[in-house]
Order: sequence, then C-alpha cells, then structure tokens
Amino acid sequence: MWAPISYTLVCVVTVNLLATAGDVALTWTSPIYPKLYSNDSSINPLGRPITESEDGWLGSLVNIGAMVGPFPFSFIAKRFGRKVGLLSLAIPLIVSFVVFAFATNIYVFYFARILGGLAMGGGYSLLPMYIAEISEDSNRGMMSLTLNIFWAIGNFLPYAIGPFISITLFSLILACIPTAFFIIFLVVGVETPYYYAGVNKADKAEKSLMKLRCTGKEGVQTELDSIKAHLKQDDDGHFSDIIKRKELRKAFIICIILIIAEEACGSCAITFYLQPIFEAAGTTLSSDISALIVGAALLISSFVAPFVVDRVGRKLLTVVSCIGMMIALLMLGVFFYIQDSTEYSTDSIMWVPIFSLIFFIVSFNLGLGCIPWTLCSELFPNNVKHIAASSVSSVCWITSFLVTKFFNDMNDLMGRAGTFWFFSCACFAAGIFSLIYVPETKGKSFSEIQDMLKYGTQKKTVHDNQKADIILNDKLRTDKNGCENIAYLHSHE
Repeated sequence: MWAPISYTLVCVVTVNLLATAGDVALTWTSPIYPKLYSNDSSINPLGRPITESEDGWLGSLVNIGAMVGPFPFSFIAKRFGRKVGLLSLAIPLIVSFVVFAFATNIYVFYFARILGGLAMGGGYSLLPMYIAEISEDSNRGMMSLTLNIFWAIGNFLPYAIGPFISITLFSLILACIPTAFFIIFLVVGVETPYYYAGVNKADKAEKSLMKLRCTGKEGVQTELDSIKAHLKQDDDGHFSDIIKRKELRKAFIICIILIIAEEACGSCAITFYLQPIFEAAGTTLSSDISALIVGAALLISSFVAPFVVDRVGRKLLTVVSCIGMMIALLMLGVFFYIQDSTEYSTDSIMWVPIFSLIFFIVSFNLGLGCIPWTLCSELFPNNVKHIAASSVSSVCWITSFLVTKFFNDMNDLMGRAGTFWFFSCACFAAGIFSLIYVPETKGKSFSEIQDMLKYGTQKKTVHDNQKADIILNDKLRTDKNGCENIAYLHSHE
C-alpha cells in the first residue's frame, strides 16, 4: 500500500505545512497576551499595557477575517485550480507574520490578525477539499485527518516557543513556515484530477492521477472513469441547489450543526485563553509551562485519529469525542465552582485544571476537532463542494468570533464554572446529534456517499437485497438442476 500512495503522501504533507501556518493564529494570543500586558517596553512593543477591550479584539478579529476568507479563496480554487488557490493562501500569512514582527501600534496588530484570519478561513475550506480529491477512497479518511496533526503542530508552536522569545523573533520564525510551503508546493504540488476532469481536461486529469498513484494509464483508468461518471451527473452548482435537493440539504445541516458544536464547546476560547485560565486556576506549575504541557498533549493526541478513522469510522469517533469533552469540561467547571463559590480549599485538587484540559484537548482532537471538516469534503458533489465548504467555514468562524469575543463576558455573567458547564452541555448535545444523524462514510466513494444521503441506509439495503435476489435467480436458472432447486425453495417458503 505504501508505494501507490507515496506521491500522494508527498503532496499531502506539503499542503499540511499551510495548515500548520494557518492554525498558529488560534493559539498565538496565549503567549502574546502576557507580553502585551507588560509594562516593560523591552517586552511589549506597544510601550504600554493593552486594555481589556483590546484584549478581546485581538482574540476575536482573526475570526472576522476567517468569516470572509473562504469565499475569495474558494472562488480562486474553482476558477484557477486548487493548486493556485492554496498557493495564494500563503501570501497573506507571510505578510501577517512579518507585520507582527515589526508592529508598534495596536491597530497594526489588528490588521495582521484580520489578514491571518483571511488565510486561516480559506485554508479550512480548501485544504480538506484538496486532500480529499487527491486521495483514494480506501485511505481518504486517513489522509484527510493528517490535517489534524499539522493543525495541532500549529497550535503547539506558540506554547512551545512563544513565551520564551521576543514577539519579533517569534513572528519571523513563524513566517518561515508559509514561505517554505509556497516554495515546495510550487515545485511538487499536483492539481487534483477532479478539478481537471471538471474543466474537461481529461488528459491532464489522467496525468495527475498517474503521478499521484505512481502508476501507468491502465492503473488509473478505473478511477478516472469513476471520477468522470461522478462529475457528469452534476451541472454547475449554486447555493440554491443545496437548499432544493434533499440529500444536499441534509448534508449541509449535518455539517453546519457539527461546526457550530465544534466552536460552541469552547475550543477556540480555551486555546486563545489557555495561559490566563491557568493563571486564574492558580496551579502550582507556571501558566506557560502548564500551557506547554497541554499543547504537547494536543500535538501527541492528533496522531491517533488518522490511524483509526478508516477502521472505526467517523460516527463513533465523533460520539466518543463529544462524551470525553463533556466530562472534561464538567470537571473543570466543578473545580472553579469550588474555588469561586465555596469555602473549601482547592489545594488538594490543583491537578484538576491541567488534567481536565489535557483530557479535553485529547477528546477534541479525536473527533469533533477534525471529523466535521472531513465530512464537509466528503458529503457534497464537486459542483457545490466549494460553495458548501465556504459557507460551513464561514459559519464556523462566526460562531468562534462570538464565543471568543464574549468569553470574558460569559465568565462575568455566569461565573467561570457556569461558562465551562455551558460548554459541557454543548458537547453533550453534539454527541446525541452525532449518534442519531451523522452518516458513516468510511471506505465509500463520493458517488456512494451521495446515494446514501439520497436514499438512506434502509432503502440502500433493500436495493442491495433485490440485486442479490436477481443474482440468485439467474444462478438457479442456469443451474442444470434448476427446476429441483426452485421447487425446493418454493416448498420452504
């Protein structure tokens, strides 16, 4: 299996560098906030501490950029190809990191956060689409979830190096990642066969498949025919098609609810404010070391899902993920309730915050943090995939903006315990929804997934049984003892 996927793997690993560069934005604030709150001008490039309002905008503005980002970059990918779309994502990332390195004004920081958000939002739309379109049905889940590993690396880097070096050096190091992606992908990147087939360039689609699969024409003919047949069923798509067609409407609702749940569980708020959360908890370990430990757990746990998703399936992973997150947030809420609302000492349970957050991150990485994006790349046909991906990604970042912008307000209104219990309830609701409505797509082609959404599992099973009956009857008719066999079957009806 290794040889046929070797060049596919090269492309996947290369585009995942872009995932790492984009996801830095989610945890960038955690080590930067303490620096920007400092009165020391050698640490704080602003020369003054930021206000609480500026704190909120720095955390949430990246989401505003991410709301908009999916639409222009998805248009570029549809019009000029997935490769061009991905290359264009690297440019705002490079610019944003360079701006961070030399910014001395809070509004310049705001600008760079929005710019980075544009690329991050576009990346969440394009990256799963690209990987799904270059992968084989048998390993598409594993390939898609390698994104989870590189997203986790992006989340981990600010915890690992951000607290220990200056903002300037930190930002310049980060700028090297999208720069490396741009150079390498420009050379080794392959346009997807789905894009080529969709614009009637069958010869280029064939060459793309041959390069990705490391084989000749005969080796890709069946897959190429399948791609052509799948694309032939669909005309140019519009958002209205998603609303009108039952199977697309169902897929859209599933993806939207899962994406909202991913953010409503507090994932972005927790990663944005990880160090402040540990400072509030008063753990015996320093807040930056505690955040580093949780970041390491995030990174290590990201390796699990890609290796099990094509064995146990998307549905089970999502349900287990939601249950684990619910328990972790429930525990964290109990800790803060004891600390803030009772006279009991929390000295004997100071391990709870770091344990709960590690448990939360591991559970999140196992399913809800990555499966919705994989499903979004699988559940829609090629003609509306870019529209669905852009819409789902935009909804994701709108929800993330609301949660992160009002996280401090939630703490003031409900208390820290109430906030984490609210997130816990969201996880429980997401788990129930996933158990009932999320379809299982492991090992299925895009055409089979559309049939499953359109006809439902039960009707599909009836159809398969009818086919089996036809095959059996044909066999009986051709059997030299067919008459006796048929008579025997009738006698046992």
